[in-house]
Amino acid sequence: MKYIIHFLYVAWYWDMALAFFIVKREIAGERKYRINTTGTDNLKGIMPAEERVHATMYEPVNYFTAEWLMDRVTEEEKKTGFLDVGCGKGRVLAIASAYGFASVTGIEISPRLIKAIPPDRCTIHCIDARHYDIPDHIGVIFLFNPFDEIVMKAFIGKVMESLRRNSRPMKVLYANPRCRQLWLDAGFEETEAVVKMTFLQGCVLEKKGDPEEKIQGSTSR
Repeated sequence: MKYIIHFLYVAWYWDMALAFFIVKREIAGERKYRINTTGTDNLKGIMPAEERVHATMYEPVNYFTAEWLMDRVTEEEKKTGFLDVGCGKGRVLAIASAYGFASVTGIEISPRLIKAIPPDRCTIHCIDARHYDIPDHIGVIFLFNPFDEIVMKAFIGKVMESLRRNSRPMKVLYANPRCRQLWLDAGFEETEAVVKMTFLQGCVLEKKGDPEEKIQGSTSR
């Protein structure tokens, strides 16, 4: 039943062909990763209205875009930490674990959503992204348009703080990249991008480590 509902949702808001494409991969993906994440949630009643205004509704990233982005990660990058921002019910966390990351972390503002994530699969923090101090071992960040520009600017600031503490390469896997320009303005470079059936979009943003940046950051403090 959930797949029928999801099919109708996608067909109504986008188109029939896209609905067939997505739902076929929904069924295969949920079985492959042994998870139950299909569906949507408007987040009403589970977070304050003043916080919900900056967040997007819960809707997991489609499997095509998620796996396309994950395939852009090198074996060396998998030795670093992976962070999913707005991890919801843990779809991307399950995929990252299957891809072999050394450590997998998710942050999510909704306590109800994260209850669906197996506690032994990864590290979860129920926190506003604006207040999360990004660990210095994180090398790959995943985003599926989790919030508006206001919160994204603050989160990028947190990323830059972490890079100043420990200068290192950082790769951002960004699905439905509505705030892409903010990352470009912060010094990230778009290295790859994909558009499938018009609506399924993603891009890879990268920033190389700069030893001088770490030295300057330490001196300024």
